[in-house]
Amino acid sequence: MCGIWALFGSDECLSVQCLSAMKIAHRGPDAFRFENVNGFTNCCFGFHRLAVVDQLYGMQPIRVKKFPYLWLCYNGEIYNFKQLQKQFGFDYQTLVDGEVILHLYNRGGIEQTASMLDGVFAFILLDTANRKVFLARDTYGVRPLFKVLTDDGFLGVCSEAKGLINLKHSTSLCSKVEPFLPGHYEVLDLKPSGKVASVELVKFHSCKDEPLHVSCDTVEALPSAGFDLETVKSNIRILFENAVRKRLMAHRRIGCLLSGGLDSSLVAAVLLKLMKEININYPLQTFAIGMENSPDLLAARKVS
Repeated sequence: MCGIWALFGSDECLSVQCLSAMKIAHRGPDAFRFENVNGFTNCCFGFHRLAVVDQLYGMQPIRVKKFPYLWLCYNGEIYNFKQLQKQFGFDYQTLVDGEVILHLYNRGGIEQTASMLDGVFAFILLDTANRKVFLARDTYGVRPLFKVLTDDGFLGVCSEAKGLINLKHSTSLCSKVEPFLPGHYEVLDLKPSGKVASVELVKFHSCKDEPLHVSCDTVEALPSAGFDLETVKSNIRILFENAVRKRLMAHRRIGCLLSGGLDSSLVAAVLLKLMKEININYPLQTFAIGMENSPDLLAARKVS
């Protein structure tokens, strides 16, 4: 639940503008960074960190020696970053799952980058060499992203709308804050002044279509003629276990929220099984929310 925040083409003092970034401080209790972009004094990033992966080198905006012209601020988890590393031979500098975004972009551009990510994400990618800004959000919009873009090219981006609503700007009519569309990426030109101009907004994936990263999955192909019941059940089981397994990538302790219903109970059961398989040596800790002695809480405690 990290908080990302960025401004491009600000007419006002950034030290004043950054106060708006503090409105999302609750998203990242571990650290905060506010950083100006080299060569663009009116562009900056703000980041509130919840350290889940790579506690030593996971601070943002992420920059690596191999691509000094790229700046990345993202919120989310990229589950297939190790598979992509193996597939393309990427040389990672950190243990941060989001570093793969830089390598994918350098290899094949923004469209391939967004399409190949198996995960939940919202990111801001800045390419100072080609003067481009890219925004992207996962297919289902699991990770939040909001933006404001004025007619004269001032851009603000944030995990929550509250980080944008009181920004200072020279024009009296400031555009309204809008949610960034799930399953889309946007390309913006970065002008020497730091202002931006939107080039295109592209829908890179629909939830009805098979994603490009499916090559990393181990699901059996369904028979072309009809649906064999045992194959269908097997695929549901494989998909479900894969969905739980790929979320075990955290470097912090893993917990489970129980509602007392079937879905969360199944997740907890499969999670415990997989934790034993990979020798995670701490007990699975579960949590529940509800009214005292309610049927849901009683069921959740029974599962626990």
